[in-house]
Amino acid sequence: MGLFSRKPPCPVCGGKVRSTAVKIEGKPICKNCLGKIDVESGRESRLTIRELREYLDFYERNRMLGEKFTVSERFDLGFLDAKIIFDFDNRLFCMGKNPDKTVFEGKHVKFFVIREDDAPIFEGSAEGIRRYPSAVPERAAAMAQRAAPFPAGSPASNAAGKADGGIPAPFSRFNVELYLEHPYWPVITCGMDGPRFDSGHPDVDGYLVAYRTCLVEIVRLVRAIKEVAFPDALEQLAGFYDSAEAISRAAPMADAAGRRDRIKCRPAASSPGGCVMGKSAC
Repeated sequence: MGLFSRKPPCPVCGGKVRSTAVKIEGKPICKNCLGKIDVESGRESRLTIRELREYLDFYERNRMLGEKFTVSERFDLGFLDAKIIFDFDNRLFCMGKNPDKTVFEGKHVKFFVIREDDAPIFEGSAEGIRRYPSAVPERAAAMAQRAAPFPAGSPASNAAGKADGGIPAPFSRFNVELYLEHPYWPVITCGMDGPRFDSGHPDVDGYLVAYRTCLVEIVRLVRAIKEVAFPDALEQLAGFYDSAEAISRAAPMADAAGRRDRIKCRPAASSPGGCVMGKSAC
């Protein structure tokens, strides 16, 4: 071949390709085709040319859902993280600020679970939405015993916090998993960091207030998922009491910790299989 020989066109659409284009099955793919791909992490690199053509057919059909999408509820998932929008009238949702990515129909969702670390607090399917009691309020109240010996902000309290690395939070994050019957997204994983204690000024009452605020955001998400996926599902409490009652019972135990409302919240890092709900609402 000569120095100025023509580059072969994209085998999918016939468009122009760059010399540095990504190749599938040894053939360069144009930027336009690659830019349309929105599949679960790791799957893009395994696509064949035939599968890419099939995906682009899906992409064109999915665009029609995006064109009729009307935002009913919006979740801002943090500074560096994705967004989620819901369309209640058409029972649609999209993991983005605008419906310019894959739009999912509520019927795609078969099951979801939300955990505090590994402990489930919500599960949902067509059979019902179940809410489980959380152990976090009791754990937070028990931690008041570590904060109680010294007045908040005192040199002794500061020294104690530095000596043990600060009081650990009762849990790290809310983990959200959506299980779908979908050709390109069998599961979407999400997460939201829980509140953090200030190592120098631990305040259990303040922590519980922040936790309650974060939990309100989780409940709002559960209701949005229910609206598009399982609108007729019954809501059930599974356990001795619900989370609001647990917080009420635990809060008086925090008196010894002081009254400084100093809580640290951190945005979550992105997880490889989907979005991360990294903005805690506290």
